[in-house]
Amino acid sequence: MTTVLAGVLAGVLAVAGTAAPASATLPDPRPGGDPIPARTWAPSQDPAAPTVLVNKARPLSPTSWAPDDLVRPDVRALGEHDRLRPDAARALERLAADARDATGHELVLASGYRSVEYQARLYARYVDGHGRRDADTFSARPGHSEHQTGLAADVAEAGTPYTDLGSTETGRWVASQAWRYGFVVRYPEGQEAVTGYSPEPWHLRYVGTELATGMHLAGTATLEEAFGVGPAPDYPAR
Repeated sequence: MTTVLAGVLAGVLAVAGTAAPASATLPDPRPGGDPIPARTWAPSQDPAAPTVLVNKARPLSPTSWAPDDLVRPDVRALGEHDRLRPDAARALERLAADARDATGHELVLASGYRSVEYQARLYARYVDGHGRRDADTFSARPGHSEHQTGLAADVAEAGTPYTDLGSTETGRWVASQAWRYGFVVRYPEGQEAVTGYSPEPWHLRYVGTELATGMHLAGTATLEEAFGVGPAPDYPAR
């Protein structure tokens, strides 16, 4: 890590650890607005770690893994998939509270943790309705879903379909501020050849404040780039 980036991160994290919601008072720390050179981070092999990388080339190991510490965040949920890992849940609570203060709109949880069994049923339904090729652009195969980690949250502005989040005031605020809470927008527009998925401004992935801040400062768009691994546009041939 460069000395400049280390110093900036230390200052941001120190502020972030002193208040909740801390991010409401955090400035954008980029000097002059210029990106800071990227650092390559190491992806964890531990499925419980915030830095675990899950994509089409890297399934969870084991693929049947399930977290044992799920909690329900104090955020209104739209369905039964209303649980997250504790750190992600607390971060989402702060994000939702600040989003309401900033936009006047409620941020709701559309989908959190999903088991590998549920993901298999969901993916099969999409394949039946759209064909495997199209389904693979917007739904993960079982064992390859970030939702299985309990660290991914699909969010929406209350009263608006989650798929429309990007066109809402809340969605624009989330896109610019999620990093302050340890989240990244996992499937950004223009990165389909890297992530393998169509843009999903509603899909947030908790990676922790340090990594999310580092990616923001460096202008790094995807976890694949942050971790210095190759793109994962397709599943490996069987």
